[in-house]
Amino acid sequence: MNLLRKTFGGAKPEKAPEEEKPQGELQPEAGSVGATLWSLLSSKLGGDVLTAGISLPSWIYEPLSILQRQAEMIEYGQVLTAASKTNDPVERLAHLAGFAVSGYSATQRYKPNFNPMLGETFEFVDPRNNTKFFAEQVSHHPPISAIHAMSDDWVFWQNSSPTTKFLGNNLDLDTRGKTHVQFPKTGEHYFYTNPQCTRIHNIIIGSMWIEHFGVLDIKSLDGSLSCTVNFKKSGLFQGVQYKVEGFIEDKNGKKLVKIEGRWDESIEAKWLVDTVSNKKGTVKKLWEIEKHDSKDQMSPYSRSLNDFDRSMEEVLLLSDSRRRLDRRFLEFGDTDTATAWKKIMEERQRTDRKGRKDYWQPVWFKRDETFEGPDGKGFWVYCSNFWEQREEKLDALRQGQDVQSQPSILAGLACDFTSYHSVSGLPDKVPESDDATQATDTNNKDGTDSDQDNNSLSEDFENGDCTPTEDPQIQIVNFKELV
Repeated sequence: MNLLRKTFGGAKPEKAPEEEKPQGELQPEAGSVGATLWSLLSSKLGGDVLTAGISLPSWIYEPLSILQRQAEMIEYGQVLTAASKTNDPVERLAHLAGFAVSGYSATQRYKPNFNPMLGETFEFVDPRNNTKFFAEQVSHHPPISAIHAMSDDWVFWQNSSPTTKFLGNNLDLDTRGKTHVQFPKTGEHYFYTNPQCTRIHNIIIGSMWIEHFGVLDIKSLDGSLSCTVNFKKSGLFQGVQYKVEGFIEDKNGKKLVKIEGRWDESIEAKWLVDTVSNKKGTVKKLWEIEKHDSKDQMSPYSRSLNDFDRSMEEVLLLSDSRRRLDRRFLEFGDTDTATAWKKIMEERQRTDRKGRKDYWQPVWFKRDETFEGPDGKGFWVYCSNFWEQREEKLDALRQGQDVQSQPSILAGLACDFTSYHSVSGLPDKVPESDDATQATDTNNKDGTDSDQDNNSLSEDFENGDCTPTEDPQIQIVNFKELV
């Protein structure tokens, strides 16, 4: 336990080099995107734009909330599944390292995502691996997203509390993510922290590009194995881009496996010693990106995050990110209406905050003081039977029963995306179109029955039945009953 606290509490973000300190004399071309951003952000040099209270226009965003974007971390869940199948603990950790790096492959898209409303949720089912993802925004100041995902072979949970620093022409993002992965069949439990910095270059002038640098540090809970993966920082002329390199070590610091590759392409492992099932010199590919032709660099998986069957909309959780009016109108290309609704939602959230006097009790997650979260306090852990109740609601729907109940604690709040009505002529429903209808059917391209392929079909809960076990240590470590 001391090892866990020491690891999560020790690393400090790297400071910006001298040449990348805030720049105050940028002159973007008049009328350009850079000029618009500069007019909005120039007064926030050196500050955190996420908490600065700036309301950016919707056209700057892509039509996903941060909760949806976080679901891209498990796009390559099959890598964790492969980890669970091997009888070699060292190879299992190697696959875990590949999976952890794979989560960065979707970050080549530069547009930001909508900040979640407090209480906003997102759930997703990836039928390829029977992976279930659920997230809730459990805090607004500081912003904290709590995430829980699982398959038949592994359990993944994370808290993320991002901060930013505006440097003039660059923007630094520290996700402050703390992640746990457990393999229930073996009982192995790993935890890791993210690289210290993500830097988006040339947001005002020049060609935009992104890099991650710092150390991804993976440790086993029992201290027997560890893996450090160094995301290398590029030089002034982008000489070293996207490269990662690291080692798996035993508890004595002996290097067992070398990890190397690129976070935007693939990762492989080379065995430096004999292990349970691999000989010295063995080379294995741990992860490789799935190629796709897309101008906006969104994979088919990323595109599916907005999908849901319109016939099921009546049972979609009222706080689900898909219901956001700003996001939905932006998805349909109506940026003016999206921006108007975004401002209305932000104002309602400010009103909510005055009414609750900074107190908020999340519905689906509970703070476990045994582990330290990204805000230096407890770790928010999943404590509900969401998926069991979800299946019960789906069964009721198939039988034609009424399944319209919703968590009453969220009704009427900013995260209740069903409670908004037209304001000054603004529409509160996105017009139907043939393209939109077709988009919602992407989950059934393989001919599977929509009841079987229930990707994105969220279900409601009676007031958030959050009943954790008595011992929080057991709740976060022993997940065998959940899979």
